[in-house]
Amino acid sequence: MSATIDIVKAEITRNALGSAAEEMHDTLVRSAYNPLIFDVKDFGVAICSADGKLWAEAPGLPVFLGTLPATVRTINDKWGPDGLRDGDVIICNDPYLTGTHLSDVAISLPVFHRGRLVAFTTCMAHWADIGSASAGGWSTASTEIFQEGLRFTNQRIFLAGEANRDLLDLIEANVRVPETVLGDLHAQVATCRTGAERVRSICERYGADTVVELMDHVIASTERSLRAAITALPDGVYHRAARLDFDGVDRDYEPVISTHVTVAGDRLSVSFTGTSGQAPGPINIGRPAVLSSVATAVKGILDPLGRTNDAHMLISDIEWPAEPTIVTPEEPAPCDSYGYANVTITELVAYVLGRLTPDRGRASSYQMWAQYFLCTNAPAERRFVLAEPVQGGHGAFPGHDGATLVYMGDGDTWNTPVELLEARYPLICEQFSLNAGSAGAGEFRGGMGVRRDFRVLQENSMIKTALESTKDPLSLGLAGGGTGRASHGEITYPDGHVDVHHERLGDYPVPVGAVVGVRTGGGGGYGRPFDRDPERVAADVRDELVTPLEAREVYGVALLPGRLRDAWLVDHEETARLRGRE
Repeated sequence: MSATIDIVKAEITRNALGSAAEEMHDTLVRSAYNPLIFDVKDFGVAICSADGKLWAEAPGLPVFLGTLPATVRTINDKWGPDGLRDGDVIICNDPYLTGTHLSDVAISLPVFHRGRLVAFTTCMAHWADIGSASAGGWSTASTEIFQEGLRFTNQRIFLAGEANRDLLDLIEANVRVPETVLGDLHAQVATCRTGAERVRSICERYGADTVVELMDHVIASTERSLRAAITALPDGVYHRAARLDFDGVDRDYEPVISTHVTVAGDRLSVSFTGTSGQAPGPINIGRPAVLSSVATAVKGILDPLGRTNDAHMLISDIEWPAEPTIVTPEEPAPCDSYGYANVTITELVAYVLGRLTPDRGRASSYQMWAQYFLCTNAPAERRFVLAEPVQGGHGAFPGHDGATLVYMGDGDTWNTPVELLEARYPLICEQFSLNAGSAGAGEFRGGMGVRRDFRVLQENSMIKTALESTKDPLSLGLAGGGTGRASHGEITYPDGHVDVHHERLGDYPVPVGAVVGVRTGGGGGYGRPFDRDPERVAADVRDELVTPLEAREVYGVALLPGRLRDAWLVDHEETARLRGRE
């Protein structure tokens, strides 16, 4: 690196690449076929250096942002410095290379400038189907990766700009909704080409050597800033673990993810000593996704507003278990339900760091929930696969209640709009509201979970649910705050019978007229509930988020009915007595 760096050029280049990544984001949203991509935004985009350093990204799933650079490095491992040509497009979804699961397909394009490989543009998106034994992917009970779908290990799906027809035909013949899948694939290719054009224009402006040098400077500067932030933390070893409900296969296996965060000077390391061995079921998670899960928590606490680059990904030293575990699985272990571990790792590390940074720390959030509605036993024109992540409550933090409608650990993931869902699928959304009483109590309460009810209109329909951490909720409070309520599901059958389930379901048939109910959990509270402003408690009761009895028993706030219906008023004298402050 040159001894003299033009910091103005460095900032221009950093932001130009960031803008290029944002344009990639917009290209994918505007051209994708699947609502899970264009509305829910279950994807990530990135621009990496030729050797796989993260240069820029756009809002997307945090877990993808760390896995994409790792995926690019595996492309180099396979093809070598001279094995790629201008116009090649690479496809990869192998969990042992990407870290996630087969449904998350990475498309990468090597960017050449004047004959030299200077960068990769890459995006990862969740496909509607991947040809697995369980329609739509996200198996609840697979026992080996071979049951989980088509597996790509950095094949060239375009060669020097020409489509690899054989590979495209193979995909088309092995997925249940080929029009959607191929449409999304080509949208990803267009996304990478958009980014490549912008990277080449930056190289034309400053020269490829200068761009590489400037971005090395940006990454080094970010690392220095992060090291300073780590130095400000108290040295020590901090531990938190969580027990998962079930791996989907073995009832005698008790999955535990254990984290030990060590702060020593300007070094931060995370070990997983005490984590359970490799799971028989699909809750295993690949190393790149583990690294990204840790990076999400570290960046969120230490540098929440900075543009992400490679320094954020590699600032934490990971001490990997030597033996196969949930976080270090070995082929052919199943990984299709890796998301539970992804969220758990992020929440465990964030909770530890939150206790060390009282001004930035927050209580923990609910475990992810997602459900699939699908019908594959039907003529082609009536088949459908709908993957629907449903948000819940975020943890509270000093001065603020937790956010509602957050999908953990993917804060940029949205829900499918009711209007779109009803227009494209044989479903009616009969309710979409807040899940009263789900939030952890505190001076600042957790975010609320939601209630979402779907009536099924088509025969031969099935559901599949992603549901975890109901026995040992992740959503712990902080500084005296309460724990958020765990998620659960409900099925109301046409005869009125109601089944309540606290465990995920896989490919479960539901009749026409049944109502599938989602009840997601809330976030943890921050601070003692008796320290909450009584007027805020009264407002929560008026908004039907808390009952008058909960206001009294949990928050020590007595209420009086006002003149208008539901116009509750604070009884300050009785409240003072309840709180022991007379």
